[in-house]
Amino acid sequence: MQAVTERRVRGAGAVTAAALTALAVSLAGVAPAGAAVSPTSQVVINEVYGGGGNSGATFRSDFIELANTGTTAVDVSGWSVQYGSAAGTSWATTPLTGSIPAGATYLVQQATGAGGTVDLPAPDATGTLAMSGTAGKVALSSSASALTCATTACATAADVVDLVGYGATATAFAGTGPAPAPSNTNSISRTAFANTANNAADFLAGAPTPQPSGATGEEPGDPVAATILEIQGPGATSPLAGQAVITTGVVTAAYPTGGYFGFAIQTPGSGGDTDLAARTSSDGLFVYQASGGAPTVAIGDHVQVTGTVSEFAGLTELTVADATGYEVLPDAAAPVAPVTVAWPATDADREKLESMLFAPTGAYTVTDTYSTNQYGEVGLAFGDTPLVQPTEVGAPGSAEAAATAESNAARGVVLDDGASTNFLSAANTGQTPPYVSLTNPVRVGAAAQFSRPVVVDYRNDTWKLNPTAQVTSATADADRVTFKNTRTDAPDATALAGADLTVASFNVLNYFTTLGADVAGCTPYADRAGTGITVRECPGNGPRGAWDGASLQRQQDKIVTAINATEADVVGLMEIENSAAVDGVASTDEALAALTDALNAAAGAGTWAFVPSSADLPDPAEQDVITNALIYRPAAVERVGASRALGDQSGDGQAFVNAREPIGQAFAPVGGGEAFFVAVNHFKSKGSAGPLPGDADAGDGQGASNASRVAQATAVRDWVPTVLDDYADPIEDVALLGDFNSYTQEDPLQVLYAAGYTDAGSAFAAGQYSYSFSGQSGSLDHVLLNEGFRARATGADIWEINSPESVALEYSRYNAHGTLFYDTSAYRSSDHDPVVVGFAATETVAVNLLNINDFHGRIDANTVKFAGTVEQLRAAGGEDSTLFLSAGDNIGASLFASSSQQDQPTIDVLNELELAASAVGNHEFDQGYADLTDRVIAGGTNATWDYLGANVYTAGTTTPALDEYALFEVSGLTVGVIGTVTEETPSLVSPGGISTLDFGDPVEAVNRVAAQLSDGDPANGEADVLVAEYHEGASAGTPDGATLEQEIAAGGAFAEIVTETAPEVDAIFTGHTHKQYAWSAPVPGVEGATRPILQTGNYGEFIGQIVLSVDAETGEVTAHTEQNVARTTVADADLVAAYPRVAAVKSTVDAALAAAAVIGNQPVGAVTADITTAFAGTPPVRDDRSSESTLGNLVANSLRESLADDARGGAEIGVVNPGGLRSDLLYAPDGVVTYAEANAVLPFVNNLWTTSLTGAQFKVLLEQQWQRDASGNVPTRPYLQLGLSDNVSYTYDATLAEGSRITSISVDGAPIDPAAAYRVGTFSFLAQGGDNFRVFTEGTDTRDSGLIDRDAWIDYLGANNPVSPSFARHAVAVAGLPAEAEQGAQVAVEVSKLDLTSLGSPANTTLTATWEGSAAAPVEFGVTAGAASVAVAVPADISGAATLVLVAAPSGTTVRLPITVTDSVATTTTALALSTTSATYGSAVTATATVTGATTGQVTFSWDGTSRTVELVGGVATTTLPATLAVGSYQVVAAFLGTADAAPSTSAPATLTVAGRASTTDVTVVPGTTFQGLPTLVLASVRSAGRAAQGQVQVQVDGNVVATRSLALGLTAVVLPGNLAVGTHRVTVSYLGNATTAPSSDTATLTVKKWWWQR
Repeated sequence: MQAVTERRVRGAGAVTAAALTALAVSLAGVAPAGAAVSPTSQVVINEVYGGGGNSGATFRSDFIELANTGTTAVDVSGWSVQYGSAAGTSWATTPLTGSIPAGATYLVQQATGAGGTVDLPAPDATGTLAMSGTAGKVALSSSASALTCATTACATAADVVDLVGYGATATAFAGTGPAPAPSNTNSISRTAFANTANNAADFLAGAPTPQPSGATGEEPGDPVAATILEIQGPGATSPLAGQAVITTGVVTAAYPTGGYFGFAIQTPGSGGDTDLAARTSSDGLFVYQASGGAPTVAIGDHVQVTGTVSEFAGLTELTVADATGYEVLPDAAAPVAPVTVAWPATDADREKLESMLFAPTGAYTVTDTYSTNQYGEVGLAFGDTPLVQPTEVGAPGSAEAAATAESNAARGVVLDDGASTNFLSAANTGQTPPYVSLTNPVRVGAAAQFSRPVVVDYRNDTWKLNPTAQVTSATADADRVTFKNTRTDAPDATALAGADLTVASFNVLNYFTTLGADVAGCTPYADRAGTGITVRECPGNGPRGAWDGASLQRQQDKIVTAINATEADVVGLMEIENSAAVDGVASTDEALAALTDALNAAAGAGTWAFVPSSADLPDPAEQDVITNALIYRPAAVERVGASRALGDQSGDGQAFVNAREPIGQAFAPVGGGEAFFVAVNHFKSKGSAGPLPGDADAGDGQGASNASRVAQATAVRDWVPTVLDDYADPIEDVALLGDFNSYTQEDPLQVLYAAGYTDAGSAFAAGQYSYSFSGQSGSLDHVLLNEGFRARATGADIWEINSPESVALEYSRYNAHGTLFYDTSAYRSSDHDPVVVGFAATETVAVNLLNINDFHGRIDANTVKFAGTVEQLRAAGGEDSTLFLSAGDNIGASLFASSSQQDQPTIDVLNELELAASAVGNHEFDQGYADLTDRVIAGGTNATWDYLGANVYTAGTTTPALDEYALFEVSGLTVGVIGTVTEETPSLVSPGGISTLDFGDPVEAVNRVAAQLSDGDPANGEADVLVAEYHEGASAGTPDGATLEQEIAAGGAFAEIVTETAPEVDAIFTGHTHKQYAWSAPVPGVEGATRPILQTGNYGEFIGQIVLSVDAETGEVTAHTEQNVARTTVADADLVAAYPRVAAVKSTVDAALAAAAVIGNQPVGAVTADITTAFAGTPPVRDDRSSESTLGNLVANSLRESLADDARGGAEIGVVNPGGLRSDLLYAPDGVVTYAEANAVLPFVNNLWTTSLTGAQFKVLLEQQWQRDASGNVPTRPYLQLGLSDNVSYTYDATLAEGSRITSISVDGAPIDPAAAYRVGTFSFLAQGGDNFRVFTEGTDTRDSGLIDRDAWIDYLGANNPVSPSFARHAVAVAGLPAEAEQGAQVAVEVSKLDLTSLGSPANTTLTATWEGSAAAPVEFGVTAGAASVAVAVPADISGAATLVLVAAPSGTTVRLPITVTDSVATTTTALALSTTSATYGSAVTATATVTGATTGQVTFSWDGTSRTVELVGGVATTTLPATLAVGSYQVVAAFLGTADAAPSTSAPATLTVAGRASTTDVTVVPGTTFQGLPTLVLASVRSAGRAAQGQVQVQVDGNVVATRSLALGLTAVVLPGNLAVGTHRVTVSYLGNATTAPSSDTATLTVKKWWWQR
């Protein structure tokens, strides 16, 4: 028989000395099991698991595990284990038989379910009790009869041997509280049989480990050599599990403290940039040290480990008995690099990184803070948004909900603290959990900022990122993950800026003025000092809030701060004491009045008033002890009529029998305006099932009691009209607010949406959520607006002050930790966030503007969903309120299905969607002005929308060549749309097609037309609302994700659009730059006013939506919202059935795809791997036109080859502009390239031309990549990277002056000849000076080959089938390149931009330097992130014109650097001598340098980062080193600086050792004799020269380091771990010395004895 293995669950590794001492005292008199729960019981309930057989469970059956902690067997015949539900009063029994051997366990199997994956070991007894997986109670009875006791009285019942209540709602437990809640994957168990008769302290949650009494272990056998990869093996479990192995690795993480008792190792040389698809297993492994104190390895050690492979709760690990299981190897190992990949989306890919060092790349966002204060962990989501409740996004069971659930699973990961400490266990409450802070908060939605690599780990049934060492509250920010502070002091003023009034919802978190301490029979939740904080349990209708006055004051202070900060005029409250139900009718509104008084005390007398309880409410006996309420600001609104309530639905079988009655009140604006009605709601919660059919949790994400909530929503829907009918003066505008306990797309809210209500959060505050549960965000709190109120709404904000914050900040967690996290701020004043909605005092109408830009003929499998998204938004906004517009580039650069049919399918699709107007884009001119007017527009018979170009003029005039504006009737208003195109159009299209046109300033044109449409003269057109459509946008020179302020600061056309567009323009749509943003921008000249400015990105992937709230009488825009709406995921068939326009679009798309497939699906070639444009951003996005690409260079090769024949122009060089590459060649699925795919790369149908440029002109061409337009301005895209054929390479230095940035050019391996002519093949667009490469217009012998790009490209692919990507860069950045260098001198340059960013591009690792024509050996340099520092000596066997060649591996990038080499000067040598090489701190040392080969000059002496330069006299230089050099070893070097006649030289380093002053260390161990499992205190004192020493001491037990501590006043104390083996131990304290003081040490002896039950 084998003794029970100690559980390594969270919290097991961190207990205080005081707690363990108390445990030792309690165990001193252990006796056989007897009556009542006692810390002396010999038999205890050791583990409880109720999740067996549930969905996602580990085991198929529930179980109860008993343990005999004594030294003699115990007969349990006639005993029983018994189970009761959490709140139940009856018990079900399972009889026991046989006996439990000493030190053994006894396994009782209970009910088996359909879930789970693992069978229990053979049990000792079997029952059928179906136990709860989250809350319940289990008793061990010395009788077979069912218990008759209830609640905590069971702990003292005569026949109860042990009692365990688990989960917060358990009513029976031993001690001060129940054990924590288990789950389907976690049990609760004791740590090392700990028994203080207190469930809350004795039990921790962790992976279930059932063990029957007969469990035996198998010897693992002799160890065999295995690599870490072999140990990990493919898949989740090791193929070597249970075997003894020997392996080696580099230590990447070490956990000597915190309870992990282990370290991580990794295969030497592994990591770095990793292709997960090619990886089969992990190179990392966790090593668990079972005993013998703390692990003694350090990060970076190369170790050999001998141990047994095991699987611990899903983590593959190597278990060693103690420190003898590993040794540090003397030889250095190849360093380990952290893996740099995006967080893997699947468990299978995560397994490939298990226990490996990991450098998080991309954005990580906090998604869960609930357990941060308990376990020191933070839930993260990969990406820039938190995880979201699926039914927040889509209806239950919908594709959207499923996609969200899938995304959650793919993105979620937990950041841990490198420890298993449970900071809420009684033993650890004096500690401070890391990451929790009042001033640097960790909040859901905040960005996580990684400054160090982490380790991919699997613990507690989830994937984690663990720091490489334990993080504590004292860990510096530089050594831990930090979080962006996203707090705001008040609701978003911009979102609410246009409001006359505001209404808000606020959950006050069980605000009770009736206190638990004042009600007989109530029990509290206590703080760590035992002081009551909140009510735990009360009889009958007792209170649920604060325990006493002090706690209430703390709660109230936070609530008052928060509500006053909302500045709302009407606030609906939830979870406030129903004083009539708690204290009787005479006390009605007592709590509400108290809160109102507190608000006025802070804000000023009379600021707030409350709405009294309605006479409509039922008898208090039918009401809950919490209720809904309304408060308001009398200065802003006044009550209209009496308060109302839905009070006739609270009886049995009625809608509100299990929820709080809705209450309502009509208000009128004090300053004049239209009255409105507000109703406050608090529907049934999701946690328990109500009485209606359908209330059981259906597993669809809506939780329990969904049928009840639907009934409640239906009742509210039907009640509101009856209330409105009662008002003599009609009231039409209604806001329903409160906690609906329903996420945004769930069934109860659908009832209200169908009745005409709109969720204000969705409409105005998309991406904000009011609640966080299980790490997923969503809104349970809503403000729902009927059509009338929606028209008045101006904006909304969900003020995220509560749900994102750690619960540690809540008043209910006061004094729960060693640091007090309470303050009176608004943050965590509740667990729900307030929703604030602004609205106008008078009626407004909504103008729903939908927009696209840069659609570029996207006729493909997504077009129907694109159309469906437009129609969904049109339907939601209303047909008569919606205008569908475009910012241009609807056609041109299109997909094959459109381009092969001259974009007619795209024109047809936009006609079918009733596009109303579009700015003309530059691509509308691809085929020339005549094609646009005669074919595309054709007098309105083809494109039926208005094509607008207010800045397009007939050449030489100001006569508009296109319509400038169009007028539309929307929501009873006239909306004017003005369109313009980028002024850069002449450089973007073939000049011949637009020779009759001029393109003017777009902002000037918009302002001119805006003035015309707002001058009051109907004869020249008038509009109530003005919209500007600019085919121009935010600069491509700014990073994706830049702020509006950054874009304005960048200057250029976009800055002018924002800051100079006339204030008469109410909304701005932009395009052209393919960027995505939706901003609220300041209106120039109008203080405090804002207007929306938006661009969707491109290709119909998003639909831009701007909703303007407009005063129906004045035409003034009172508010606006702006957002980019992602293309829907609803099935095409459903969209076609729902929307007639979509049905028409589908017919057009199907026909276009079928026609294109005839030619388009024909194969024309193949690729061996992806060949793409450059990628940039997070996540990476194609078409980075500022970077070199594999595709650009390949197309350039095709141009050179296609035009090489003299008859075609005799091209020697191919040149490609990046904007001409509109798609990529992707390998998936089979490498075949079709006609359509090839065409999509070059869709413009340009002719191929050749021209002659001199070498000097070719350099100008490369300089013109830094763009200037014809007027000398920097355009929107400030840099365009040309693609070049593979016989051309060049270097550049972007920091040099404009026109001088190209530092070298090589053609066919030789420097370019500035005077020679080179034939260049390119597109006709580029050869005519397109994209501002105007030097092409200076070329000579320019010829049209007669070939078009598409045909030549397709022929090239066929002739070179298959084609492969070349990852060799042609352009490399080189800084510091000298024009000449002397023989023997060092040439040092900084090289960067060695790596491409096209898909599949490898990261270069080495750069090899050789001198062309020299016998000197190659020199290799490391490359990091595409950059390397190169320093090579000029060899003596070259002179004159020379070339330094740099070759990067593995890409093959080759850099040729021309350098003129001159003859060398005389050599010198420098020798250094010290007056002594060993000195004591405070003494001086003389350094003397002797230079051979020179008598004069200067010598620099260097030591410890400090240097001093002295004159060389007669070949000798002398200096005195400082007497204040700190203790340590110094390398002193002398360097002769050289003269015109003598070369520099440097001495060999001389070592100087400075010793410190003597110190003495004294150590005391308290107690000197202890029992196994208990900690011991080590006290150390260090003095030097009669004074307390400063610095650190290191504590070793038997030669193993267990702690390092800093001295304070020369003293420190260390608690030794409790897992030391029985026997005598040598405890050594070593003072490590400091800058002035020498080390010293002292030793004491510690004796560890067995407990009596271990003997």
